Amino acid sequence: IEHSALKQYLVSRGITNSYALMQIEEVHYEINQKKYFAIGFKNKSDGWELRSKYSKSCIKKKDITLIDNECTVVKIFEGFFDYLSFLQISDEKNINESDYLILNSAALVVKNISILEKYKVIELYLDNDSTGDKYTKLITERLPAAKDERFKYSECKDLNEYLCKYKPI
Repeated sequence: IEHSALKQYLVSRGITNSYALMQIEEVHYEINQKKYFAIGFKNKSDGWELRSKYSKSCIKKKDITLIDNECTVVKIFEGFFDYLSFLQISDEKNINESDYLILNSAALVVKNISILEKYKVIELYLDNDSTGDKYTKLITERLPAAKDERFKYSECKDLNEYLCKYKPI
């Protein structure tokens, strides 16, 4: 990430950890002959989840992102800023001791639930809202290995809000 506006946006969201920053790229793209730039996070279909201070979008196909470290534990996040927030909070401790599933849209969990069947432990870090409740319930009912981890940030909407509120840089 080189553009100062994107760097400032990352700092405003609490993301400064070098490992977290290695997970994203600065993406320049064009829509209707207008040029844009954003923080990009690649998904499984070679699409990009894009975020900036002004925009939240996706280019190419919307899909999950699975970071496979060949582990028996998987941690699930709704969006990539929650994943980056987890990395920021973890401060690179034991980050390779689990796989990571970033849904990039909570609704994608239904289409991809079979991916979770191989894991011995499934940790859910979804949002504290009705959508997070719905998909946490769906996963925990179908998969006994699933654990709701939202108690760790229950007073916040999501993990990124928790990072910004309680773990300031």
